[in-house]
Amino acid sequence: MNESILIDGWATIIGSLATIAIIVTALGVLKPAEALKRIAALLGISILLMLIPGALVNLWLNMSLWQKITAAVVGLLILWGRRRRRRTKTHKLE
Repeated sequence: MNESILIDGWATIIGSLATIAIIVTALGVLKPAEALKRIAALLGISILLMLIPGALVNLWLNMSLWQKITAAVVGLLILWGRRRRRRTKTHKLE
């Protein structure tokens, strides 16, 4: 992921959240202190949602082929185990 794209995304999100905070405060829905807390929480969640996919893509691109195969097998085993556990719970209920 290119750093300039990430910075542009952050700037857009911060600008949007600031606009929302100003509108909410101007309408009298929230007090300025409450609006700041809620907007800060939204900003934190937004940043995490932007960073996590970038980190995962970077991690995936830097892995070798055998590491990718191992990760895929582990993921499939986890899915298989969850389905198996779900079937045993439904059979116990009947």
